[in-house]
Parts: sequence; structure tokens; C-alpha cells
Amino acid sequence: MPSIRLTLVNNAKQTQRSAVILKVDDVGSGDPINDILILAKNKLRLKKAKTLYLNHGVEFTDPAWLINGKVAQDSLIYVSCGEGYIGQTMAEAAPSLVPVSSSSTAAQTAGESSTTSGENGSTESKEKNDSTTAADSLALDALVLDSDISATIAILAKKSYIDPDANSQLNRTAMLSGMRRVIGQPDLHPGNQYPIGATFITQKLIYPALIGNDIGCGMAVYKTRLSSNIKPQKIVDKLHNLEGRWKEGDPHAFLISQLGEEHSETGKAHLDQLGTLGGGNHFAEFVVIENRVDLELCDSFGLTDDKTYLIVHSGSRKFGQNVLELSNSMQTKAEKKHLGIDADSDVGQTYLKQHDLACAWAKTNRELIAHRVLTRLNAEEDAAKILDIWHNNVEQKLIESIDPERPCWVHRKGAAPSDRGLVVIPGSRGHFSYLVLPEGDQDKNGFSLAHGAGRLLPRAKALQKRPQTSKQASISALQTTELGSSVICEDTDLLFEEQPGAYKEITDIIDDLGPFVKVVAILRPICTYKMRKENRT
Repeated sequence: MPSIRLTLVNNAKQTQRSAVILKVDDVGSGDPINDILILAKNKLRLKKAKTLYLNHGVEFTDPAWLINGKVAQDSLIYVSCGEGYIGQTMAEAAPSLVPVSSSSTAAQTAGESSTTSGENGSTESKEKNDSTTAADSLALDALVLDSDISATIAILAKKSYIDPDANSQLNRTAMLSGMRRVIGQPDLHPGNQYPIGATFITQKLIYPALIGNDIGCGMAVYKTRLSSNIKPQKIVDKLHNLEGRWKEGDPHAFLISQLGEEHSETGKAHLDQLGTLGGGNHFAEFVVIENRVDLELCDSFGLTDDKTYLIVHSGSRKFGQNVLELSNSMQTKAEKKHLGIDADSDVGQTYLKQHDLACAWAKTNRELIAHRVLTRLNAEEDAAKILDIWHNNVEQKLIESIDPERPCWVHRKGAAPSDRGLVVIPGSRGHFSYLVLPEGDQDKNGFSLAHGAGRLLPRAKALQKRPQTSKQASISALQTTELGSSVICEDTDLLFEEQPGAYKEITDIIDDLGPFVKVVAILRPICTYKMRKENRT
């Protein structure tokens, strides 16, 4: 009777492992998955073993893989007691499926890490990220996928550091059914389950989980009548009463004025949050032009260096969360298992309709935030919107290099669109931001750009860098940056989570985007508003 050798690994404690032999004569006559779980309970003493993973986090759910060779001899099987896939070390890599093909053209253009599958199925290593470790390289070289998957992977980073966990998360998205392209931007960093700073292109299926709950999150830029010589402290003194429900006007009437009467019920349950930033990396920031890099383009966009500009970064708040939860509740067990939804199905159409409304709500939210902020400085009149773009959304686009007739679905998670004109790419709170104009072949970068500097440190690690002594001095140091700008943030943990050192170098991000953008202007921050503790909702 045929058998296969496997090594069972405790997912939570990977030094604990046991070699087993499993009979695989006829997977239809038994339950090999359950047999492996029983072996794990006995051999690894994992009484609550419930989930099996292959390397790179592919959940092992199909017994047929033991027969058709997709699970090879001596494969590592990670056994979980309910926790998510933790990952593998370099010594543990053991390909058990077929390598994915990868975009060598984009790799050669941007200098990113990549692999490509040759005609004989071997994997040839391309140029590696300058900051790539051996573990990073392996995460790509050992990538294992179903042979039916034709997704390409590209990471547009040569100078920017790419976290190995983000690399692994990006690889796993290429395994999703119907995925055609996966592009990591230079600001790529790990998310809870899927990476942030990436673009995912499918055809028939859409993946709400890739967008997440902050649907429509994005950035708007306004030119104000405030002089570029305004003192940061004057702004600090004026920016109060920006938390909680907008009381100077009717938020429902404001919403209708932006969306129209036909959407009078849209997001009505969340009016207390309309016009509020939320937490995390959201902000309202006053900036001035440090350098008009391209004078002709600056003139064409009305970008003068004698005025102050406002950047607003926020999303759809709880409205987006409700849309995601509604979508999840409507999915079948099969859809939940694979995470994707047929865009033409009732569930898909319902999600897309609600998604679009959440995007519109998010844009209205940014508009009201700008109104509230500028009103505090008597600068709401004559404010001109320069741009407003989403970087968390899904939209349909015809990409001829994939299919000249059938449109694709472009999912952006922390990725700015490069087919909408001017884009703002902010640095950390202590660094410059950039206004750029897309140029060149945008097909190679998934019609997307980085949406910011991208986290270098997870929030927990950023908090660990908080000094244990001279706490007040440390807080004060983060409230005034090296560029002389002020930061308003009355949440101490958030202040340290968002410290400049927690983010990548914005100059590296811009350099890596070189083939795809023209820098129009460089912006210097003068005051960043994160949050006050007044009337928070």
C-alpha cells in the first residue's frame, strides 16, 4: 500500500516535531486529514490540534493533494491548535506544491526580489532586495502554489526594507483562486492577515478581506489661504473640539449635500463619526512647499510656495466595518473558506454597491474633517481641493496585458492609484512628503503607487522603544520633530507607535518608485493633528 513520509511540526513551538508515515492508497475511503490530526495529538501531544498548514501558510484541506503529488515526500506539516499560521524558518523550507510564475519584467525594471518558474519547473532567483536577508530570499525561492495558479508576484523595492512576514503574506495572496497579479509597493509591510502596501489583481472573483474594514480610506489635499509663514504654535492653539460629533452643523444634511438625496440613509447610523479622523495612522497635517521640483507642473496645478496646504488621511470609520461584516454574513461556507466572491453573484453585487457607498462616505468624511479643521483657523473659505484619492478599495479596470476583452478587479490595500493624476505620498510625522505625477508604463506597477512611507516597526515593537525614564521629556521630543513641526497627539501609546523611527525612509520609497513617477513638489510638515481626548467617539 503506498505511503508518504511527513514531518509534523508544532506550529506554535516549531522545535517540536515528529516524523510519521501515512498510508495514502485511497483517500476516498478514509479521512487522511483527520488521521494526521490524530497522529499530531499522539506524537506532538497537541490535544486540541485542529488545523494543518503547509509551508507559507497554505491550509491543508484537500486529501487529494496526498495522491496527486502536490504534497511531496518529506513535506513539513504545521499543526495548529487554533492559532494562525506562524511561519517557517529558513531551515524548515520544503516545497510541497508547484512554484508560482513571477513577473520577471517588473523585477528587472524596479530591481525587486522575484522568482520565475522555468520551462522545466525549476526556480531561478532574480536580483534580491538590497535589504533582503537569507530568510527573505528563501520566502520567495521556496514559494509553493497550486499548478493551476498563474499569478505573478513583483515587489517594487530595491532600497526599501521589506519585512519577511510581509513577503510571506504577499506570497500567500498569490495562492488565492483567480489571482492574476500581486504587486508589493515599496511601503509594503505586514498586516493582520494580508499585507499593506500592495495591489492584487483578479478577474472573476473579488476579495473583500484584502480591502479590509476601512473601505475608502484615502487622502485629500487642500490649498488654503493661510500664509506659509504661519507659526506651528498658532495652529496648535486653534485645533480643539475636532473630536466627536460635528455640532456646528447638521452632519446628515452635509452627507446628503455630498452624496445626493437618493443616499439619505447611507451611513446614517454613523453620523457621530462623520468628520472624525479615527486612530492608527490617520492624521490632518498642515504643510508648506519646501521645493517646487517641477515648476511647470506646479504652475499647472496651482501649487505656490506662499500658502499652506492641508493633507487629510482618513476613511469610512465604522461604516466600512459594517459593510465587511455584512459581506461575511452573506457568504456561503465555500465562499468563506476561499475568501473570494463571484463579482456577478448577488453577494458580490451587494458588496460592491455597499463598498462604493462606503468609499463615497469616506470621501465625504475627509471633506468634513477639512471643513472642521480649517474653520478653527478661519480658513475654510477659498480652500481649493487639489486631490482626493482612495488607497483602500476595489475597482474594475481593463488591463490589456492580462485580458484585452474582460476587465479585471484591482484591489488596493494601502496602495494609491496611479491612473488618477496627482498623488500625495506622505512621509512619517518627522519627514517630508511628496507630490508626484505618475509616468511611464503603469501596467508594470499594477496602476498603483506607495501610499506612504510604510511601517518599519510593528506597533508593539515601536512601543518597546519607548524610554522607561524621562517619560515627559521623551513625549516632548516627539511632539516637536527634527523639522520643527508640531505633533498634536494626547494618546501617549499612539504617539510612540507613530514616531518617525517606526516608519521607513520616505526617500527610499520615492527612489524605488523612480520609474513610475515624476516628483512635482516636496512638502514640509508644520503641524500634524492626530487626536485630543476631547469628546472622542
